[in-house]
Amino acid sequence: MAADGSDDDRVAESDDGFVEEYEFATEADVIDVEGETEGSVAGALAPDAEVTPGSPSLENVLFVALGVYLSTLVLGQMVVGSAVYAPTTLATITAVVAVGAAVCYALFARSDPDT
Repeated sequence: MAADGSDDDRVAESDDGFVEEYEFATEADVIDVEGETEGSVAGALAPDAEVTPGSPSLENVLFVALGVYLSTLVLGQMVVGSAVYAPTTLATITAVVAVGAAVCYALFARSDPDT
């Protein structure tokens, strides 16, 4: 086969039972898009609902902190094994996640949601 693709016609014309057919798109294959919607991704799922910024609630912070804590334990076990479950290590991980969550909550709760 030549680099410019000139040999491709012989392959398509060979009599080995293979026939190249091209199907053109039908109306069922075409997806109509009514208009380009601009905005955030969340607003695209529910275009009539307005997405407004807000301060985090305590429930959100606790949910994220729990996720970070469990992820840290799982990844820690993968890296160092069962040593991650030692009492001092658990206390350190718990303290770091709690302090980090408290600092983030204080920072985001005090900040202006319009910025």
